[in-house]
Amino acid sequence: MNNGHLKWSFNLSSRMAELDDAHRELEDLYDRILQACESQEPGASVRERIRSFLTYARWHFVEEETLMQQVDYGGYTDHRAEHQRLVEDAEAFIDSFGATPQAEDGPAIVSFFKYWLVRHMAAQDSDLVKFLNTLKSGDC
Repeated sequence: MNNGHLKWSFNLSSRMAELDDAHRELEDLYDRILQACESQEPGASVRERIRSFLTYARWHFVEEETLMQQVDYGGYTDHRAEHQRLVEDAEAFIDSFGATPQAEDGPAIVSFFKYWLVRHMAAQDSDLVKFLNTLKSGDC
């Protein structure tokens, strides 16, 4: 299952230190989920690591949403709704495994969170980053 590893790259970077730091922390938390699934740790350990990931993601989303409000970002409402959707999708996905994910659930868990994380970093935040970079350059 080692194809689940994420490597930080320029493509994942927002070119903004505070966002990139939070995204790297999410990547580290994802790696802990991956390690637990690869080593077939007890399902409770996998679930605990997923909860840690989601707790941090919620915090990050609040920080990002606060930033969007501070800079009067026009895409705030849609971006915030996407954050809520991501968390709800992740909660529903994890709940579908019951109280304790099984070892055979590992590949699905890894694939889901890898997609979830890359989607958030590479796709969802790109418009926000463009807007913030425009503010920095004074083109607004």
